[in-house]
Amino acid sequence: MKNSTWRVIHIGYLNKNIYWGEDQVYRGQVCTTTLIETENRRILVDPGLTSHDEFRTILFQRSGLRPEDIDTIFFTHFHLHHWQSHLLFPKSVWLMSRTEIRCRLNNEQTPEEERDLLARIVPIEDHHLPGVEFVSTPGHTRGSGSLMFETREGMVLVAGDAVLTFDHFDNREPSEKANNPREARRSIDKIAKLADIVVPGHDNFFVV
Repeated sequence: MKNSTWRVIHIGYLNKNIYWGEDQVYRGQVCTTTLIETENRRILVDPGLTSHDEFRTILFQRSGLRPEDIDTIFFTHFHLHHWQSHLLFPKSVWLMSRTEIRCRLNNEQTPEEERDLLARIVPIEDHHLPGVEFVSTPGHTRGSGSLMFETREGMVLVAGDAVLTFDHFDNREPSEKANNPREARRSIDKIAKLADIVVPGHDNFFVV
C-alpha cells in the first residue's frame, strides 16, 4: 500500500491567542482544514468556513478538487466552526467518534437541527479507513478524536483542537475552554509520542 498524501487546505486561527499577549477577542475563529488522500479515499477533516463559496474556491485552489470529489468527511469534534461547511458534501460519508456523537445527542441543549446532523454522522469506529488510524484524544471535548497516517515524511497526526496551536503544544496547554484540562494535557502528551508532524486545530502544521 502506498503512503497517504496530505495537504492543509486552509490554515485556521484563534479569536484570541494567549501566547500573542491577547486577553480579548480580536478576530473571528476559523479551524484548520486538512485533506488526506489514500489509495482509494479522499478524506477532508474539519470543513469549517462560514462561506460555502469561499470554501469551494479554496478547496479547488489548494487541491484541484471540488466538493463532489470528496468521499469522506471527518469531524474531530462537534464545535460549529469545525463542521459548518458540511452541506457542501451531501454525498460524502460523515464520520466522528462514537463518544462525541453520544455526548451531543445526550445534551438537552443540543438544538434539533444539530440533532438531525448528528443522526447522519457515522461513528468512525464502525467505518474502517485503510491506511488511516483513528486516535482518541479527549479532553477538549469528551469525544475529541484525531486521524493518524504514515507518509514519506513520517507519521502525521491531524489533531483538531486536541492541539490548538504550536505554542499550545510546546507548553502542553489545552484550550481554556477544555472540557477536561487534565485529560486534554494527557492527550497532548500522547500526540507528542505518536506523531512526527502535527496538524493543529487553529494553526499551520509543525514538526514535533
